[in-house]
Amino acid sequence: MPRSPLALTALLVGAVLAVAPAADATIAAAATGPAWSIGPSADDAGAVRANFDYSLDPGAVVEDSISVRNDGAAELVLDLYSADAFTTREGGIDVLTAGTASEDSGTWIALDSASLTLAPGQEAAVPFTVTVPADARPGDHPAGIVTSLRVEDPDAQVQVDRRLGTRLQLRVAGDLVPSVELSEPRVAFSGSWNPLAIGFVTVDYSVVNTGNTRITGQTSTSVSGPFGVAAASAQQQLPEVLPGSEIDVQERLDGVGALLRLSGAVSLQPSSVGFGAAAMEAVTAEFGLAAVPVAALLILLGAAALVVLAVVLGRRRARAASRA
Repeated sequence: MPRSPLALTALLVGAVLAVAPAADATIAAAATGPAWSIGPSADDAGAVRANFDYSLDPGAVVEDSISVRNDGAAELVLDLYSADAFTTREGGIDVLTAGTASEDSGTWIALDSASLTLAPGQEAAVPFTVTVPADARPGDHPAGIVTSLRVEDPDAQVQVDRRLGTRLQLRVAGDLVPSVELSEPRVAFSGSWNPLAIGFVTVDYSVVNTGNTRITGQTSTSVSGPFGVAAASAQQQLPEVLPGSEIDVQERLDGVGALLRLSGAVSLQPSSVGFGAAAMEAVTAEFGLAAVPVAALLILLGAAALVVLAVVLGRRRARAASRA
């Protein structure tokens, strides 16, 4: 088998799984100590692949292999497993740990070996087979193949699971139905004790991929005071969200005044990743919140109290003068 650069992903104890470009050919697991690389083997034509990308019919069977290279100075013994992939709440791609049972495409992958021993500098190919169930649902079924090394951390007196993985993008033929939902925004206004200063609004919400394709999208969040005054807005590009996953998003809108009542909206223009899916319509969630000018109110209350005190004292002096 020809030696080739390995497009790979570093996974360090629950770090995310993502596609690395071919230019990032070797990622060490650590600056010192064990280090290795993992990625798709070159295809039949000898071409380097960044990741595995399959479009398959229900019942299809595909044979392929991963390449693993020991980039360290000592013999390396690795465990290998396949697992379902998902998008974390923070927006990264990860796979289930070895102790968590997969329920989807992670179970479709059969590795020829569950462990691998490599001498320093040695590279080996590990064949695997993907068997799509005959009743598999159409759409994207993300998975990953992971190499795992358990090492003792003498400082923390714990065992660390150091992982490197490569991603499998599996799309089953059939009706592609991209769909997404926005949660109700959670909003808060933060003002200032300086009555002349402006504040900001924090908007938190969740994006849920309820369809059967990977999705991404552009969000736009806006807020304004009565009659549209003092408007502020922000945009954000969403990461890739896998089917069934949910991510949390936060926007901070600066330059917002305490105008008693604010209103706004979060708008998401989603798009399906890959070919064959229909265009998606924008999704919007509106919100409203109070923005009380606390400092100004305190000043007004203080001024009113001084006026009342002055009136009371004036009346007392007037009564005292009339009695004299």
